[in-house]
Order: sequence, then C-alpha cells, then structure tokens
Amino acid sequence: MPMAAQRPVNSSIREIDSQTWLIGDRLLLSRSPAASPRCLWGDGCGSFYSISEVTEAPPVLRSLSTPSLELIRLVYDAGDSSAVWAIGNAFLKIKISNQPRTTREHATLAGVKAMKPSFSIPDVLYHGEWDGRQYLILSKVPGLTLADAWPTMDETTKCHYVDRVVGVCKELGELQADRISGLDRNELLDPLLIKRDAEEDFSHENLVKSCMELDMDCSSFIFSHCDLGPGNLIIDNDGSLGIIDWEMAGFVPKDWIRTRFCISGGLDLPGVGDERVDWRRRMQRRLGLEGYTEIADEWMSWWRGE
Repeated sequence: MPMAAQRPVNSSIREIDSQTWLIGDRLLLSRSPAASPRCLWGDGCGSFYSISEVTEAPPVLRSLSTPSLELIRLVYDAGDSSAVWAIGNAFLKIKISNQPRTTREHATLAGVKAMKPSFSIPDVLYHGEWDGRQYLILSKVPGLTLADAWPTMDETTKCHYVDRVVGVCKELGELQADRISGLDRNELLDPLLIKRDAEEDFSHENLVKSCMELDMDCSSFIFSHCDLGPGNLIIDNDGSLGIIDWEMAGFVPKDWIRTRFCISGGLDLPGVGDERVDWRRRMQRRLGLEGYTEIADEWMSWWRGE
C-alpha cells in the first residue's frame, strides 16, 4: 500500500471478525480458545494468540468493535509517530521509521539476552518493518512499574531499588565499545545528544562531536539503557526486577549516564511538584557516590545554544 494512503499509527489495527484482526495491512492476528503450535502467547484466561503475514488485505475490514477494544487496548499514543497496545500477555509497538540507520529494539533485546543479565527483559515474539513503519510484539514482563509501586514503598525499599538500578548501570557498563552506537553498531537514537532545533543526525561522528563540545571523556564508551525511568522498571511480587523499552540503549560516555538522570524529565515519577523528581534525584546522587560524574549545567547551556 502506498505510504500516502496509510492510516494513522493509532489506527493501524482493523477488525476482520470477532477473533481476527489485520495489523498494518500485512499482519494477521488471530485469537483462539485452545493452544496450538502456531500460538505465540496467551492472556492467562484461556485465550491464545497467533500471527501470520498475508499477501493482500481481506476485502471487508472495519474499525475495532467494543469487544475488540477490550481485547486490544491502546495503552500509549504519541500522535502519529508511535503507539502501543496491550494484547493478552503481550504488547504490540508500532512506530514510524524516520531514522532508518538507528539500532532497532529487537536487535538490542537479542544482544542483552545473550548477556544473561541479572534482570528480566521482554521476549521478542515478532518484529517486522515495511512501508516506513516498525512492528514489534513483545512478551509482558510480570509485575508493577516502579512508577505505580513507588508511592507505597517505605524508605528502605526505595533505597533498595535505587541501589539495584545503580547496580544495573554498572552491570551494563561492563560492556564497552570504541564508538557511540547501538548494540549492533548502528546509530544510537538519543535526541538529547543533539542541540535543540538542530538536524537529527545520530551518526557516531555527530554525537561524539556533541560529547566533546561538552568536555565528556570520549576515550571509551560503555553500554547503557539510557531511559531508566520509573515506567520502564518492573517490580515483581518476589522483588525481582524487569526492564523494558530498550529502543534508546547503546554505547555512550560514562559521564552521560548520570547526566541523563539530571536533565531528562522523561525519567520523572507521575505527580506534581518536587515529588516528580524524587527517583532521578536519588539515582543521580547515588551514581555520584559510585564515581559517575555529570555535566548537567554545561549540557543545558550547550543544548540551548548559549
């Protein structure tokens, strides 16, 4: 289908019947009451889902009905750039591919899984890319987000998870590279390493130029998630940790890890006032005790072009 005729990202799923849907005019999603070799995931309540690719769209399609909306829940909608749906115990992520040379999340997850980390990550159930859009289906990591759990935590528990995530930063940082890039050496998608209103050039050469302008140590680069906000950290009932949303992970200067906690409002907790910055304030202070430096003030002036 020509890109000009594409539907908005948040309208990428259409209904064929009560048990079958079409995703992006190519991917067939089917629901059944019994498991089969074709099923990739379930919902924990007796339903199972499978996917397959089709060569042409069925002739009759309709918008999602009310029953379908209960099964396929839109949980994130960023205008016409990306959207996420919860489908049983999986998530479907669709986003515009406006940066063709950046590392894809499924590639990062494969690399992190090979590292045998001390935390859990989603399994990749499907990935595809066509007509300028990325399609990714991931297993759900069980538990509550840290954002949801934080208000009920006592001080000891909060300190425990700060220490745990600082430990994750150190664990990931054991992996090093000679360039700023994603895990597969493609480009790193980090807009905060580009000046405000500047062209989005995520090449190593451009990003390392930014880092050197900020006097960051660029003698080596360590692996980082780069987006360890409360919504991307999952706490299970047994206290284990899961980490999701790896699309910005890659090799960066060590200085950048603490700096990001200082400057990124995307790492805030929900709420209002000073409580919003509690998580990232604790994280940047704890990282400081572990020898991580930050250049937050310098970054703010640089980013504004002052």
